[in-house]
Amino acid sequence: MKKYISVLIILSSLLFVSCEEIVDVDLNSAEPRLVIDASITEAMSCQVRITMSQAFQDNNRYEAVREAMVILRDEDGNEEILTEAVYNPGLYMSEMMGVVGKEYYLTVIVDDKEYEASAVIPNVVHITDVFIYDIKAGDKSWFSPSIMFDDPEYEDNYYYTLVYINGRKLDTFYLYDDEFRNGKHVHKILFFNKEDNQDNDLETGDEVMIEMQSIDKGMYRFYETWTSFANGGAANPISNISGGALGCFKAYNTSTIYMVVSAAYIYSEE
Repeated sequence: MKKYISVLIILSSLLFVSCEEIVDVDLNSAEPRLVIDASITEAMSCQVRITMSQAFQDNNRYEAVREAMVILRDEDGNEEILTEAVYNPGLYMSEMMGVVGKEYYLTVIVDDKEYEASAVIPNVVHITDVFIYDIKAGDKSWFSPSIMFDDPEYEDNYYYTLVYINGRKLDTFYLYDDEFRNGKHVHKILFFNKEDNQDNDLETGDEVMIEMQSIDKGMYRFYETWTSFANGGAANPISNISGGALGCFKAYNTSTIYMVVSAAYIYSEE
């Protein structure tokens, strides 16, 4: 099981399901590539941002793709053509709202080329408690946020967790599944990396928000393989998008909890 994963996310938020496709990524290539960053969650509209990547060395690496054809369909046969936001080029939004357990099918057509993906919104898994874990190693110690939750029994669950300190989202994300923990009360330490917090340790008085997303296996595999690739692994990321586009179709459900670091929340094994 991974303790945490810290990575510079080159594509923003990513995810997919269903037909898996290995995407051959050459970050040094100057040839533009289509990037589809789509998401849907419970009681919210589907949002799809479409851009064209530039060379990795280019400071302006993404260019909005306008006037694409974006179609969203659910398993019941309801279908909608998404509307591009007037003041946000390249962002397409639906009126259809996400429903837990329902499968959604996304089709994007750009320059007569078709890209497809599908995703299912999972049930929410609620964070039940939060505290600060005082980690000690030799003569050093540091605070790390910790969460507790009840993993649902008789199903496979996958999680993607983000941490915000004083309103700023950290780059580090925490990716884990319920292997060996299925149906159990889980205590998860989110090991803190101060380099991700402008070289500042977590301190008393800091405001902490933790967002734990329940995700499907497709999203989990995408982030897992993308992280390996970004850290120098040999394998290319596995995407659920057909047609060779970069990015993912993210279906998720979120539990969020807030706290202010104080003595009352600090736990130490001593």
